Amino acid sequence: MRILLFTAMMILASTASAGLYKWVDSEGNVHYSQKPPANTSFKTIKAPPPAPKSSEPVVKTGNDENDVEKTIKAETAKNQKLREENCEIGKNNLKSYQTFRRIRDKDGNVRIVDAKERAEKIEAAKQLIRDFCS
Repeated sequence: MRILLFTAMMILASTASAGLYKWVDSEGNVHYSQKPPANTSFKTIKAPPPAPKSSEPVVKTGNDENDVEKTIKAETAKNQKLREENCEIGKNNLKSYQTFRRIRDKDGNVRIVDAKERAEKIEAAKQLIRDFCS
């Protein structure tokens, strides 16, 4: 079994490295072949190496402008919605921290916010408003 496998590998390896031959016939036509011609002068040509396999995804070419425009519009609309939501969060937080000293935490517990933490939360809310509100 090993001998059969070795023989098959040798045959495949020899055909993979086979040269190319170029010759011109009596009518002036140029021919290329993997076997040399009989009774005719020929030139041996080294085969070019195979192209490397690319890991890059295939990019469509052609009239994709409509698809690109649709994608840009969809992403812009999505981003605008997120900006509006973040703006509202900032405004609500600012109003809450400026108005109330007692805040409900994530677990639903009500606690009193000290002056330092309150000032930090107010500044963070103002930063959200600057970043996301037009």
